[in-house]
Amino acid sequence: MVSLLRNQKVRNALLQVLYVGSIAAMVLAGIVIARRNLADQGITSGFDFLFKSTGWDVNFSLLPATANDPYWWYFLIGIINTLFLGSVGLILATIVGTIVGLARTSSNDLARLLGRTYVDIFRNIPLILQVFF
Repeated sequence: MVSLLRNQKVRNALLQVLYVGSIAAMVLAGIVIARRNLADQGITSGFDFLFKSTGWDVNFSLLPATANDPYWWYFLIGIINTLFLGSVGLILATIVGTIVGLARTSSNDLARLLGRTYVDIFRNIPLILQVFF
């Protein structure tokens, strides 16, 4: 037994098992404590809320929505709105990029200057500011 503990590979494997076991024990203890605290306060967990009425409405939706619709319907609306706006943004970005690219390679000095100015302005503005404005 002592010779096994002196072996570096065996010792490393034992330490890894001990480490993973202690992490798993902490996660399990956290889950048990959270479930007990939720039960003490009368809070239920799960996905039953998806079938309850939301009581609020969205401003923009490609699908019909009322305040009485369940949460799962609003999640679906959010996914569809995200895909729609992402597609619109992709198309508009392609159009703007093509126009600016053609302007930068144009033989017209004014068009080339405008394309270069556009690229230089947006290249030097941090992306987070472009998202906000």
